Amino acid sequence: MQKLRNMDGTGSVTIPKDDLDRDGLVDDDGDLPDDQHVVVDRLDEGCYAVRFVDSGDVPELAECEAIERIAAQRMLQQDALGSVRAD
Repeated sequence: MQKLRNMDGTGSVTIPKDDLDRDGLVDDDGDLPDDQHVVVDRLDEGCYAVRFVDSGDVPELAECEAIERIAAQRMLQQDALGSVRAD
C-alpha cells in the first residue's frame, strides 16, 4: 500500500518500478524517462485513473480498455432497468 505524500502542497504517490517496467516505461539500464507525460483523471471520491500518454495525444478516458471492461462488467450485472441483479 502506498502513502499520499505532500510535495509542496500537491499530493504525490509512487508507482512501483516493477509495474512501470511491465508497461515498458523502464529502459534497459533501469532508468525511467524524464519526459513521460502523465494524465490523472478523478473518477470518483478517492478513485483516480493514472495514464501515461504521448505528448498532445490524450485519448478520451472512455476509450481506455480497462474503463470499457469495467463498464461492460457493470452492464452485465444490471437488468434492463439498470437495477443490480441478485445472483
